[in-house]
Amino acid sequence: KGEIQELKQLLSDPTIDNDQTKKREVLQRVIGFTTMGLDTSKLFDRMIMGVNTKDIVQKKMIYQYITHYARQNVDLAILVINTLARDCRDESPIVRGLALRSLSSLRISKLTEHLVPLIKEGLNDPSPYVRRSAVVSVSKLYKLASNIVKAEKFDDRLYDMIQDKDCQVIVNAIRSLNEIEESGVNVTKKMVYHLLNKLAEYTEWQLTEVVTLLLKYKPETNDEIFDIMNLLDDKLEISNASVVMSITNLFLHYTQNMPKNHTRVFGRLRDPVLLLFATSSPELAYTILQHLKFMISRCPQVFQPFFKDFYIKYNDPTYLKELKLEVLTLLANEKNVQEIMSELSYYVSLGDISVSTSRKAIKSLGEIAVRVSFATEDSLTHLIDFLDSGVLHIISETMIVLKDILRKYNDLEFCKVYLPSITKHWSTLQDPEAISSFVWILGEYGRADIIQAAPYILENFIDSFLTYHYSVRNQILTSSMKLFFLRAPEMSAMLGRLFEVAVNDTSHADVHDRALFYYRLISANVDLAKSVVLTKKDVVTKFSEEESVEFRDRLFSEFNTLSIIYGKPSERFIVKDVEVLGQAIDDGSDDEEEVEEQAEEEEAEEEEEEESKQAYEERLLEDMDYDETNNVAIVVPQALTPQEYQQKWKSESFVASTHSCRFSLNDRPSHAEIEEKLRENSVLTMASNIRNEPHMFYFYTQTAETHYILIEAKIFQQGETICTLRSSDPSKLHQF
Repeated sequence: KGEIQELKQLLSDPTIDNDQTKKREVLQRVIGFTTMGLDTSKLFDRMIMGVNTKDIVQKKMIYQYITHYARQNVDLAILVINTLARDCRDESPIVRGLALRSLSSLRISKLTEHLVPLIKEGLNDPSPYVRRSAVVSVSKLYKLASNIVKAEKFDDRLYDMIQDKDCQVIVNAIRSLNEIEESGVNVTKKMVYHLLNKLAEYTEWQLTEVVTLLLKYKPETNDEIFDIMNLLDDKLEISNASVVMSITNLFLHYTQNMPKNHTRVFGRLRDPVLLLFATSSPELAYTILQHLKFMISRCPQVFQPFFKDFYIKYNDPTYLKELKLEVLTLLANEKNVQEIMSELSYYVSLGDISVSTSRKAIKSLGEIAVRVSFATEDSLTHLIDFLDSGVLHIISETMIVLKDILRKYNDLEFCKVYLPSITKHWSTLQDPEAISSFVWILGEYGRADIIQAAPYILENFIDSFLTYHYSVRNQILTSSMKLFFLRAPEMSAMLGRLFEVAVNDTSHADVHDRALFYYRLISANVDLAKSVVLTKKDVVTKFSEEESVEFRDRLFSEFNTLSIIYGKPSERFIVKDVEVLGQAIDDGSDDEEEVEEQAEEEEAEEEEEEESKQAYEERLLEDMDYDETNNVAIVVPQALTPQEYQQKWKSESFVASTHSCRFSLNDRPSHAEIEEKLRENSVLTMASNIRNEPHMFYFYTQTAETHYILIEAKIFQQGETICTLRSSDPSKLHQF
């Protein structure tokens, strides 16, 4: 507060106004505090008083401040419109461009009538700097009043601006059209040829934008494809990753229906991308390597001779090391597999390597054994050696990997060679997944002629049944059943003890239900139980964890995007705009006109309501089958932040108690009515989205015992409602 008061006095000091250097220093302090997140809105009236300055540096800082706080001080902001409009016609193109950019950034719908003629003038300005600002201002105007942009045919004008002589004007026009047009820029041959003729003039970032636009163009002939590729070929030597990856994306998409040329294109792209990967910072190298991994999965033969480029370096961060291991796995073939496996084995025992990287190296060895049958025996030799290392995490991960190998190569004669070495390490296992893997091996290969001591080893796990993770307990039940039908005399007593403990254990529903199922099955019909438990298995040719061709093709369509980094299509990680605690989340620009229209619509709905509010609420409760006598006692909950809500929703205890219900409303109530009625009953709204179908709501409340109940509600247009409830106390959900 003291700083703000001091700045207010300095801004009002006439001696400061007369000293341009000191005035700049004061303004810099104001902008500095604003940038740090301090509330300097109380200085707004003082700041706008200096808007008529002739000093361009001061003017820029004042305009920046005004655009930041204009929405909080609409009435005062309107006072500077005349000054901004006058500056839009200043002799200096810098002032004209700055004023137009600032005016369009105010985001006040009342200013549109002033903004439209100024944008028109800016689009025809002789200065490219002003035209750049004018083109961007069109997209800002679209967010304020999209109907005006269409009515004034600004979209058509933007297409004309793509023919501009200035490259930045062209790129700004492309970006603005991508925001305005529902399907983006409508690309024509004339437009493409104009853009290609200016290739030598673009900066690196401008070139990236142009190449990305070319993805929308469908060349008419193969010759046209090759002409475009030849024009862009020398641009692959540019050291900018964005340019190289954009051109890579274009080349791959243009040749995807030409198999022979597609492979040649991979060969042409290999060296520039590998060079870029080798010379980039770790963060950028990781992004490039993710794309390289995807390229290798589509055309491994082109990259296999260069497998050493992906060896781990001592100073690589962990995330880059582990991704390199995944790539090495994809590159393994009969020619290089021995060298790759030796390198992976070296990483496992390397002293300064992290536990996660060591585990990843073991997993990579296992994947090579599964993918390259030629290397299976050598891989198993390395893995068996790891079991004798005495390092717990190495032994645990090795056991997990061995299970996967034995799932595929289940020939008994083949397995007999390795199983004795595997079974002697059971007592050192601590990781639940490793224990589950070992118990699975006992169940699959526990015959007397293969693992003679299998029942007696398994007995140790049965006797400590309740101490294990639920996944281990499930596997103990299954393996015990298998061994019972293979070696009944030795297993019958153990199985009886196991059922006695497991059936009476209600700590985990899945374990309890499986134990009951096995017990009832074996009690009803032993022969049927045997046929179920020891059913003949199909030969494993491919694990379900492996990506399908369709999935890779889906990702290929989103090459050079975050989809490649995340390894999943964009619709699985891009969340549409939602409304949190009554405030819309968007890209940071408020749409005042849309808010006003929405308010008018809600007001009209209220006026048209035929029933009284009380009668409607009673009908709403009736539709929802609300019965206070059966309702669990709830209280006004302690407020949750969106982050806390999300953490609870995804936590294991809440997920395990998930309960769903479905019902129908006579008609869909309004957003406000739902929230108001539930608020009266101590159920608060965390977030909602009523812009798309179905309407989505996220509610929460709290029981008298302080257990949170979280609700996700989907309300469809016809009134059908689906609710998903989660709580840390599952017993309360059904009553609620």
